[in-house]
Amino acid sequence: MSPIEVIVSWLEAQDLDLQLDVASFASFLIFEDGDVSSLSMPEQLEALRQWLNEPELESHAAATRALTFRISMDYFVESRITGFGWKQTEAELRKTLEEAKRVGKFSAARKAQRMLELLPTRQERWHEVARSWNELASTRLTLKALTDWSDKPPGMGVI
Repeated sequence: MSPIEVIVSWLEAQDLDLQLDVASFASFLIFEDGDVSSLSMPEQLEALRQWLNEPELESHAAATRALTFRISMDYFVESRITGFGWKQTEAELRKTLEEAKRVGKFSAARKAQRMLELLPTRQERWHEVARSWNELASTRLTLKALTDWSDKPPGMGVI
């Protein structure tokens, strides 16, 4: 299985909310043009999937993409497992809630309130995700594994 296939398999094994979180963050870091940030989260997920699954990608290009994704995910996972990352998320949600209440956007206020209520559950889930990501990254996505894979002749995958 190629490093890209390993990443796609890991991503697809996560629940949709997590996939959308990952796509939103990864899109911000990976895609340099401003067009992706204007996409909805499902569209960002689709753009990420297309980027990962581009057909006939040469092995060095695929290894570079795998490494780029790994660096992005490592950074994102770190922010999700530290208290700071969640404090920042909570502060943003509270700001959104107060603003929505102030201007009378009750639907947005209910959504922000619900997201605040679910924050501890999301934080717990991210600790599980971080463990699975770190295990994958430290075995199948190391620099050595990526180099070994990209240096193999076409048709030879990592076992």
